[in-house]
Amino acid sequence: MSVMCRGSLHLKVLAQRGSALVEGLLAVVVFSVGLISLLMLLAATQVDSANAHYRSVASLLASDLVARMWTGDRSAAALQARFADGQAPEYLEWQQRVQAALPGVTLTELPPQVVIDPDRNVTIELRWRSPAESSTHRLVVHTQVSD
Repeated sequence: MSVMCRGSLHLKVLAQRGSALVEGLLAVVVFSVGLISLLMLLAATQVDSANAHYRSVASLLASDLVARMWTGDRSAAALQARFADGQAPEYLEWQQRVQAALPGVTLTELPPQVVIDPDRNVTIELRWRSPAESSTHRLVVHTQVSD
């Protein structure tokens, strides 16, 4: 080999020095970005799972109230007295269950609302605020209680 070839080879070797370090650092950066993305996805999944849980609990509570309406006297006046009056014992017991099950619900903030018209059309509105969010969630159920 000539001196010129050896010198050229030596320059190539010198030019490649540290490339393994750069490749290693680049691999760590790519791995870190992937790991952070995975953790963010996991956090978003947990928030969505909690929201789905609260929505199903709200649906069960509304269904429970409708089931209670179907028991006993189903006249419009009786339904009004038992459930639309904020001081009725049956309504108060149900309201306590709502407060215990849904976050952010109190007597003054986000109370459940029950509206019963003379034709026995019932509207139940439940609102709650998840601990990790500032927005309010809402579930509205419409039904008619008939004979």
